[in-house]
Amino acid sequence: MVIDNDLNIINFFDLERLPYTNTTITLGNFDGVHRGHQAIISRMLESASNSGHPVLVVTFFPNPFLFFNHQDKAFYLLTPSEKKTRLVELGVDSVITFQFDSHFANLSPRTFLTGLKHKLGLHHLVVGRDFALGKNRQGSIPVIKSIGKDLSFSVETISPIKTSDEEISSSKIRQFLDQGLVARAAELLGRPYAVSGLVTHGSDRGSKIGLPTANMTTWPLKKLPAVGVYAIIAHLQNKTYHGITNIGYRPTFEDQQSLSVETHILDFDGNIYGETLKLDFIEKIRNEQKFSGVTEFLEQIQRDKATARRIFSHEKS
Repeated sequence: MVIDNDLNIINFFDLERLPYTNTTITLGNFDGVHRGHQAIISRMLESASNSGHPVLVVTFFPNPFLFFNHQDKAFYLLTPSEKKTRLVELGVDSVITFQFDSHFANLSPRTFLTGLKHKLGLHHLVVGRDFALGKNRQGSIPVIKSIGKDLSFSVETISPIKTSDEEISSSKIRQFLDQGLVARAAELLGRPYAVSGLVTHGSDRGSKIGLPTANMTTWPLKKLPAVGVYAIIAHLQNKTYHGITNIGYRPTFEDQQSLSVETHILDFDGNIYGETLKLDFIEKIRNEQKFSGVTEFLEQIQRDKATARRIFSHEKS
């Protein structure tokens, strides 16, 4: 299992008592920190502000769905460190990520909640109305509330957040990404879907044919939008640029077996190898194609660049 080393994944049994009392805690995966998650955090912060109580988010890695289905694939909308950063930016006091393994999965609801009470100062618990915890989801809401009475913490349930008639969920965002519908994903996230990584050396073929591109390595478990060409906003060295990104297999030149993320930044010329590049996906332009040669390929790229410029001109208006 590949873990993002920028965030400490804690073993629940090794958790030491933190200097918090009377905390408001929410539990969940919070993958994407989408608008539904943001609403939960906002409600917690508003409630806690009246009392001055700390707000904590307890989350898990790997995602229990992947753990129970024995999968290790590109799935996550955020790396663990990106998730922590997003949540802290919203105003929470701390984000605690527990390693989800067989020992953790077999915890009884009472043992887990007792740990949160004694070590994290649990006073008020906020969860979704369909939330359950513990082995075989034994910890239903009624069970959690019963334990809360015994341990002196209150429980608040929150209904799912909707946009129009559509429920906001991480799984729905993944579906949109699988369809290349990055603008729809952005509506649920409240921001463009982003992918970050280091710029690495590729074949350098782009520069040789007059189309310099940045190849990017990404976290192996990070979900990428569907194969295709996208209009993107590139964040590089504290500046932003417009560009086009191809996610695919380079069928015209190499026909690779693994996905690549290759970006041409508009109106930019510079050596950025080793730099961190962040891409905000704005709109899909077309599917990836195999061309007869360099000339046909470059002609299409010119059309893609023109399409991207039109997209960005509409964004500004």
